[in-house]
Amino acid sequence: MGGENHSGSAGGASQRFGLAGLAEAIVETLDQPLLILDVNLTVMDVNSAYCETFGVTAEETRGQPIYRLGNGQWHIPELRRLLEQILSERTTVKGYRIEHKFADIGKRVMILNARRIAADNGRAELILLTVSDRTEAEQARFELEGHREFQEKLIDSVREGLLVLDWDLKVVRANQTFYDLFQVSPSHTEGRLVYELGNRQWDIPRLRQLLEDVLPDNNAFDDVEVEHEFETIGRRIMILNGRRLDHLDLILLAIRDVTQQRLLEAQQRTLMGELHHRVKNVLASVSALANRSLKESQSLDEFRDRFASRLGAFSRTQDLLMRAPERGVLMAEVVRLELVAQGGHEGENVQLDGPDVTLSREATQAFAMAIHELTTNAVKHGAWASPEGRVKVTWTAHREGNATLVSFRWREIGRKIDTAPARKGYGSRVLAELFSHSLDGTSKLTLHPDGAEFIAGFKLQD
Repeated sequence: MGGENHSGSAGGASQRFGLAGLAEAIVETLDQPLLILDVNLTVMDVNSAYCETFGVTAEETRGQPIYRLGNGQWHIPELRRLLEQILSERTTVKGYRIEHKFADIGKRVMILNARRIAADNGRAELILLTVSDRTEAEQARFELEGHREFQEKLIDSVREGLLVLDWDLKVVRANQTFYDLFQVSPSHTEGRLVYELGNRQWDIPRLRQLLEDVLPDNNAFDDVEVEHEFETIGRRIMILNGRRLDHLDLILLAIRDVTQQRLLEAQQRTLMGELHHRVKNVLASVSALANRSLKESQSLDEFRDRFASRLGAFSRTQDLLMRAPERGVLMAEVVRLELVAQGGHEGENVQLDGPDVTLSREATQAFAMAIHELTTNAVKHGAWASPEGRVKVTWTAHREGNATLVSFRWREIGRKIDTAPARKGYGSRVLAELFSHSLDGTSKLTLHPDGAEFIAGFKLQD
């Protein structure tokens, strides 16, 4: 057989199509814009991808210096540096980024690849320059980064604890509120199964039910209250909200700590109950004052005066109790307040002497009404009915077991009185009832020629 000349594929292609035709076909096949420049940086040819991208025709581009293309829009300092400085020292440049705003097509981000082809067989040197328009890709990346930053900042701005879980219930990330609230760190949280967090403190049966049974069927759960005792932070009451994000294969779990809120609500209910009880007691006391005043009065005017006087004393006592709702009221405060209200001036017509004794709310009310009756009697019939009259109030106290025994003495001097009145006044009966019934004590009223003396003893339980 005679020998045959077998050439390679490139050689075969060049024979069938010619080298010029093959080069032209390759250029047109590229989907990236391509410019072919001579050594003077004049455009020898462009492909259709370039024309489509930059809105020009091949005819108006060929033969033009590159810096004059598009009415000088390609006169770009970075492009000049690439072509005249960098490419003069290298044969190839890849991934050279240029950002430029064109008058016709706006801002563009371009990645340039350039190759200098040396002269051969008398041919002139060429420069191949591809221009990859990355504007939309960079915009998409920028938007993606923006969305990611937005999501991260949104998650961290939420004041509730927030966990992002994958569908295997492992923590993808958590916000700072969660870390602060449950005193854990990202290194001990991210990538771990939610039930394993905090040494398995999050292995909560109700949470398991929500994540494994409720969420797969319903895509969400809302305002589920869960109470749990944590080893590190103690008992917590939490409101859980969950969302399944099917398109991202993620689960959002929001955790709101309402422990303090529930405590405040319980305290408020207790206070409201106590307030209700106190209001009932106040109304009962006012009713008792009205009945007492009515029984001792001979006319409507007399009733009005007596009732108004006692109601004023009652109101003053309530003010004392409101100012000291927790610790009780000192006995001296009660005595001093009522004496001053009736015109007493300590060191002039009043003398007080006794240790600090704290009265409970119930004892304060009863004792204050007793002092009011004594003061009223002193003003109307006793020492203070005369300018020379004086009142001396003394008391002592000593401990006996779990109680404090109080001995109280009221002594009026400076005004002659009848030691044997025709009838026992209503005020004296009120005093006896207050100390015997309300204060569980004893009392005795003695009328001396120069003034009344009232002695009482009562017990205050701790």
